[in-house]
Amino acid sequence: MNARAGDSGEWDVVVVGAGPAGSAMAALLAREGLSVVLLDKSVAVPPPKICGEYVSPGCLPILRRLGALSTLRTLARPLYGMAIHTPAGRILHTKYPDAGPASEEPAHGLSVTRARLDAVLLDLAVKSGAVVEAGFQASDVRRNGSSLEVRGRFRGGVARRRARLVVGADGRHSAVARQLGFVRRHPWLDKMAFVAYVRGARRASDIGEIFLGRDRYAILNPIADDLTNLGVVVNRSDVPRGEDPRRSLWSMASAMAGLGDRLRTASLAAPGRCLGPLAYRVASLSGPGVLLVGDAAGFLDPFTGEGIYGALRSAELAARRVLSGWTCDGPPPSALAAYARDWTRERNPKWRLCTGLQHAIRRPWLAEWLVARLQPRPALATALMAAVGDLAWMPTLRRSRSLPRAGLTSPRPDR
Repeated sequence: MNARAGDSGEWDVVVVGAGPAGSAMAALLAREGLSVVLLDKSVAVPPPKICGEYVSPGCLPILRRLGALSTLRTLARPLYGMAIHTPAGRILHTKYPDAGPASEEPAHGLSVTRARLDAVLLDLAVKSGAVVEAGFQASDVRRNGSSLEVRGRFRGGVARRRARLVVGADGRHSAVARQLGFVRRHPWLDKMAFVAYVRGARRASDIGEIFLGRDRYAILNPIADDLTNLGVVVNRSDVPRGEDPRRSLWSMASAMAGLGDRLRTASLAAPGRCLGPLAYRVASLSGPGVLLVGDAAGFLDPFTGEGIYGALRSAELAARRVLSGWTCDGPPPSALAAYARDWTRERNPKWRLCTGLQHAIRRPWLAEWLVARLQPRPALATALMAAVGDLAWMPTLRRSRSLPRAGLTSPRPDR
């Protein structure tokens, strides 16, 4: 296996970003014999991340194909469904659909810290033959003859890494996507996430819980017996200017209906952190010699836990196209464009679902109505959970029983 750059100093692939998308991409390419260098701006890899730390059921088959699932099962907690709480006190209890009679256990997701998840995937990339360079601050991507060059700062000096392919896997604030001019602001979603670990919170042990508020929501995700990931997502315009993120998180979460009581005996186990704006799109997922995976390829909102699945699945699709089309000059533009079509086609139904749920969050009356209509329809709620859990896409939901046919055509709000 050619784990190092060739005599010319050129790598087959430079991957920017050592999160789940970058590590998965590096592992998949390196194990097939390509020389891969994985760059990350953080000196400590895997880098710390702000995340709800939820791995959807749809991620598990990908993790199995990567060879990481058996290790992660020893580090993670299974989640079998969700409970959605409305401001008026309605609760929608949902479970992920059964995987079928041949399955050894019920369908479930995983609750696992990013420190553990990212470390497992990074270790997989290294064992597959990728070289990791921590502390490389990428700032520029340029064409250099027949190859591309990633420029940045590394160990106190200017550094360059040449490759036939550059993969942007560097998250929501992707230097690769922004330097290429691909980033576009979302037309109306403008939210921030506040996340912290808490101890002493009253919560379920084997499901995730979502608490809806007025144009905001909070999530309780059980990480360990007495450790919970608490997240609050709000409009940026609702965040008090200059206030400490820890105080903002606690005051907003404590004021939400149904959640405040759960936190009366709780305390912060680690300082709160914030991230925003969350939502953005990219004009293109690929260009000559460049492609984007994971959050670098666009992000909407963490309500349905799209992040980890998007990272793993986009990397898998991208690696498949890159490897099938690889030549001595790297992958042809047609292979990169095919990946962009593949991921756009697969991702868009989930994004449409996410957008619809965001409209419900913005209108409390609509959220109350939707939960009230789903409560007596367990089959439809389960189908919705299949889509939310990345076990099926919206076409499957429509075929099983569409929202309009189930009597879920939205009414007008009471005036």
